[in-house]
Amino acid sequence: MFRYDAHNSGVAPGSGPKEDVDDIWTFETGDKLTAQPIVANGRVFQASHDSELYAISTSDGSEVWSAGTNGSLPASPAVGDGVVYQPTPRGRVLAYSAATGNGLWVSSVPTRHVKSPTLVGGDLFIAGGEHDFRQAYRLNPNDGAVEWESDLTYLGPIGTPVVDGETVYVTHREDDYYDEAVATALAASDGSQEWQQTLANGGSKTWGITYADGTLYAGTNEGIVYAVDAASGSIDWEFENIASVSTIPVLADGTLYVASTGDNTLHALDPAIGTRQWQVSINGTPTSPVYADGVLYLGAQDNYVYAFDASDGTELWSFQTGGSVVAPPVVVDGRVYAASTDGILYALGEGSGIAAPDVTGSGSPAGDLDGDGRYEDVNGDGAFTATDVQALFANLDSDAVQENPELFDFNGDGQVDITDVQALFKILEGER
Repeated sequence: MFRYDAHNSGVAPGSGPKEDVDDIWTFETGDKLTAQPIVANGRVFQASHDSELYAISTSDGSEVWSAGTNGSLPASPAVGDGVVYQPTPRGRVLAYSAATGNGLWVSSVPTRHVKSPTLVGGDLFIAGGEHDFRQAYRLNPNDGAVEWESDLTYLGPIGTPVVDGETVYVTHREDDYYDEAVATALAASDGSQEWQQTLANGGSKTWGITYADGTLYAGTNEGIVYAVDAASGSIDWEFENIASVSTIPVLADGTLYVASTGDNTLHALDPAIGTRQWQVSINGTPTSPVYADGVLYLGAQDNYVYAFDASDGTELWSFQTGGSVVAPPVVVDGRVYAASTDGILYALGEGSGIAAPDVTGSGSPAGDLDGDGRYEDVNGDGAFTATDVQALFANLDSDAVQENPELFDFNGDGQVDITDVQALFKILEGER
């Protein structure tokens, strides 16, 4: 789901690339992408402003299925138990089969601008708001039936609901001459209010919260980061020596990471007392960071995706897309998936940096389908089959192969010859 889990943690369960990356594959949609991609069961689920929800193969970037809606899709879906739950700005949640894209049900609620849903066990939590309808909901994931709704009595929710145990946390803002950033805790069982805490003074806004170890963390556009006790709602500390924050923090390995959008800076804070450990500038307005195995990944409106060493902020690599990156990237199984406003989804992985050669002369360059640096898709048709073994054999002495031995050295002996054709065949048989 959005930012990986019900805690909105932004912490990936595995590792991502730490050295220079190339695009392993790209997938083009019909309009800009502002929703974070969601990866599950070998597929990337990408919502697009072209009104389509796409299921894309992680292996080669091919389209598995797409489903049309009645409007643009700025928010990410959640995926669980073989179902994709896609919110829409018009107050609907659409459920699709993750395998086929077939529609399962549609749920409508009396609100608009529904945020990315949070899926926890047998419950689906959503929030949205506009004008007189400012509410959080719990839906039955089997049929979309509303199990409860909670009137927040404020201008509207901002960000995805956070769920821990029997409590749902939402952020929203008051419409009373001045906006005020507000955090509210609701009982997951019936939506009743447990506590409510105003963050900062009039004029403040927050774009979401994250939960970690009994504490909620949020930043505001006034340039304050808050640590809030999740049980009582009391404010533990405030960090004010920071510019405007319209991102969601990440807590990992004893450090709180915050991207400030007022001055395009990534900060590392001590979560116990709220003091800064280091900071580093970014060339464009950053997204919320995500963390994976000692590395922070984020996108920016300067069209780049970045990776920083989480220990000291050293930049490890950057990759340029064709448009702004306004949604946090996702790190899964050694790859980074980044959505860009150029309408393209990028799958990034460590590679040689060498342009893929056109081995067969067909106009389709060879491809590295699994991101291991070896180009098993020799003929460039997007699949690994027996024809690739035949293509390598037929073009073994060509410049395209011999000038790029690191791409076709399947037996690892430092050169490309007939034994690599045999090794490629064995790899194919093993996959079969």
